[in-house]
Amino acid sequence: MPNWPSERQLMGTKVPRVDGFKKVSGGAKYSYDINLPGLLYAMILRSPYAHCKIVSIDLGPAESMPGVKAVHLIKKPGDELHYAGDEIAAVAAMTEEVAEDALRAIKVKYQVLPHVSSEDQALKAGAPAARAGSADERGEKIEDAIKEAAAVHEGTYGCEVITHVCLETHGLVARWEGEELTAWASTQAVHGTGTALAQHFKIPKATCITNFMGGGFGSKFGPDIQGIVAAELAKKAGAPVKLLLNRAEEHNAAGNRPSAFAKVKAAVDKTGKLIAFDAETWGTGGHSRGAGFPLPYVYPVDNRRRKHTDCFINAGDNRAMRAPGHPQGSLVMDSLMDDLCHKFDPKLDPVEFRLRNLPSTVLRDIYTKELLLGAARIGWKENWHPRGDNAPGPWKRGLGVALGTWGGGPGDAQATCTLHGDGRVEVKCGTQDLGTGTTTVVPLVAAEILGLQIGDIAGSIGSSAFPPAGGSGGSTSCGGVSVAVAMACTKALAELFAKVAPKLECKPEDLQAEYGRVFVTGNLERGFTWKQACAVLGQQPITASADKKEGEKGMATSTVGGAQFADVSVDVETGRVRLNKIVAVADCGLVVNRLTCESQVLGGVIMGINYGLYEQRRLDPPTGLPVNPDMEFYLLAGAGDIPEIDVVLLDYPERGVIGIGEPPTIPTAAAISNAVANAIGVRVPVIPLTPRRVLEALEGKA
Repeated sequence: MPNWPSERQLMGTKVPRVDGFKKVSGGAKYSYDINLPGLLYAMILRSPYAHCKIVSIDLGPAESMPGVKAVHLIKKPGDELHYAGDEIAAVAAMTEEVAEDALRAIKVKYQVLPHVSSEDQALKAGAPAARAGSADERGEKIEDAIKEAAAVHEGTYGCEVITHVCLETHGLVARWEGEELTAWASTQAVHGTGTALAQHFKIPKATCITNFMGGGFGSKFGPDIQGIVAAELAKKAGAPVKLLLNRAEEHNAAGNRPSAFAKVKAAVDKTGKLIAFDAETWGTGGHSRGAGFPLPYVYPVDNRRRKHTDCFINAGDNRAMRAPGHPQGSLVMDSLMDDLCHKFDPKLDPVEFRLRNLPSTVLRDIYTKELLLGAARIGWKENWHPRGDNAPGPWKRGLGVALGTWGGGPGDAQATCTLHGDGRVEVKCGTQDLGTGTTTVVPLVAAEILGLQIGDIAGSIGSSAFPPAGGSGGSTSCGGVSVAVAMACTKALAELFAKVAPKLECKPEDLQAEYGRVFVTGNLERGFTWKQACAVLGQQPITASADKKEGEKGMATSTVGGAQFADVSVDVETGRVRLNKIVAVADCGLVVNRLTCESQVLGGVIMGINYGLYEQRRLDPPTGLPVNPDMEFYLLAGAGDIPEIDVVLLDYPERGVIGIGEPPTIPTAAAISNAVANAIGVRVPVIPLTPRRVLEALEGKA
């Protein structure tokens, strides 16, 4: 069975990003930076109403305007528009200003329809916008368990809709050359986007290029309607077209994380073990998608019941967002666990309460280690106190903890490794780098297998012209890509050994590659430099291909557990929450690049901080229009709001590579919410924990 080298020279160390200089110097070219000769600029006409039908539409005035080169109809008369921002038509013009004028020139008559702008409206009796999503019941003694319990708690918890807020907005640049289409897209899936474009236009293939990409977080797996429209306009105009969304469009139409609310009754026995769980849950995923999230989460309970309702409102639909459903599940479950612990015994340590309720799976030992290690790093023993038992004065300090889990198995990926006679090494894989460090992973893994340095490897990714790889989602890219690259390099190296062995009068299996040399095992001097070894190839390079499936079982796995701790201070006079420190203990299997792995954890925690304290998409109830679709009123943390973040990586090489992108963002908000409850003595039931909500919770206590 294949496996990673037992002694690794590069993997697990801190390796600087190979694309770092280009990014900080402005040399990196993103989709927005692609300016082709004759480029046209495209824009989309969108619905001004939360809910309406198109009665009539006249594109003529826009088509006849000077500078307008193409117009494309997306919706037709009679079509229903489901939210403010729904797409109607698009134009391509010589300048952005002309495109804006052309949109205003399009004449549309609307029939305005009633709208639903909140979960509460959707849940009203008889509202067609609320539909039963699912039901789950296991165990036969829920009521009996609750009656016989040592402690029972009932609570309501929730989190609002948030948007992805990608730094680089959605969109692409499209160019036709005859029947060949090339798209420079901001996408998490170069192969998926190219395939979708080819299928739409019924052509053999479309090439998608993503050299650099400014974030997707689960929202960019295909060309989307704006990508299709850009290519349609380019075909009609006979010129390349650029269509990337503006910030308001990004907020309204590019996806979101669904809301999640839960009314829960739960009980524990006299040992503090969870024995019953009864929940009613609901949330909105937009006008046509649900809002599912896992519950119960992490902590097992035999007797459980859950009834879920999806609320359909007139807003843009959700898309996958970094660990879909799990941050919501963690927020509800770990808030409940803290409240239940307090109800059972106000003086019981919440860490100890969790240790009593861990699952009996492979993760039990991992969670135990994480809880104990994280507690020591946050100063839990010294600083934790029973809920609300705090010093005099307006500022109250509290500690909180929460857990998370995720899959993170290896995604689909293929790679090729080519060894040239002059010593050059080329590795190609049709994956993409969302900013996570995949550009560095490819040459790093190749260098590890071939016994070289990263600078010796020419790694190429970011194009559907390279060997196919899956989209970057589910924290699957690092596992799939690293294994595929390792297997391709292993095959190429084996072929090189077969060529070199006769020169050294040994068997191929007696050779190894390390320190920039190919030599007989145990005798470093009996061998060649890498270039000397490759010289035996002459003009016939070696090219080896591999699929991640060839090494998947021995080199990558899935399922991780993570624990996070938060130290906060809360001003009970103003409701302000100040973060002092976050400790993130991350289970990540074999660490490929410690530098970018730590960076991934930091980024995930910062996203969790925003989720817990700042982010919230808001719709105006009377009109259904978004009121904060910009970076002035859609709040995000600034540099001064980020506390010390202590990242602890649990490196388990024997488990193989496991994805790390999503797990760190799961438990952060829940840990912060629990720390606030510990500080002020009451639960703030819904995030974000705004000053107003904190003060309202304190008033409820009074």
